[in-house]
Amino acid sequence: MARAARPAPREVVRERLRIPCEGETLDAELAYPAEGEPETAVLWLPPHPHLGGRMDNNVVRHLAARAAEDGAAVLRFDYRGVGESTLALPSGTSRYAHWEAMESSRRYEQLLPDARAAFAALLAAAGPAPRRVAAGYSLGAILAGMVAVEAGATHVLAISPPVAKVGLAALRGCTLPKLFVGGDDDFAFDARRLQNELAALPEPRAFLLIAGADHFFRQEEERLYRTVAPFLLGGRP
Repeated sequence: MARAARPAPREVVRERLRIPCEGETLDAELAYPAEGEPETAVLWLPPHPHLGGRMDNNVVRHLAARAAEDGAAVLRFDYRGVGESTLALPSGTSRYAHWEAMESSRRYEQLLPDARAAFAALLAAAGPAPRRVAAGYSLGAILAGMVAVEAGATHVLAISPPVAKVGLAALRGCTLPKLFVGGDDDFAFDARRLQNELAALPEPRAFLLIAGADHFFRQEEERLYRTVAPFLLGGRP
């Protein structure tokens, strides 16, 4: 039987936003279909700011663009101090030193105000979308689970959460539907540890392992999108 052709991508409108966040501003891009009301709103949380965590990261950029083409309202953004997002630091403290200190202490909750502000901006722009997804890649996957309930999300998508060092303890209070995805050649994604930690998380939850994929998904972005699209968009193509 011949495989059905994928529907043509929709025309997408893109807007650059400046989102207030604790006296600073986040640089963000909102994308949504030119016609119709989106049934899904997606916030994309980038990786660690110290480790390529920008909204133009290949995974975040591609999956955000494809979700918008398939009819979702999508917002991606840079954390404070990344790209054009502002961050005032004490005299003599560099952005590099700031992120290094956060990593050393693993105080990732410092990024939660950014996630909250971005999600609020998305919902204000998208209106009452019935499906609201907190989606993250790498460290952003952990943050997505941490912020989802209080931000008003209905689903959590966690791509390549760095469970080899961080773990999922912060998600134990998240009762929303959760999908975890990772490659079997990912240095930061310990599939065995994830399986063990999933048992401590409330249902509903699911895990998909992508054979042959590493942490960065270079040249694998579309394969990754097709893997997560049913969960992301509620079963639409």
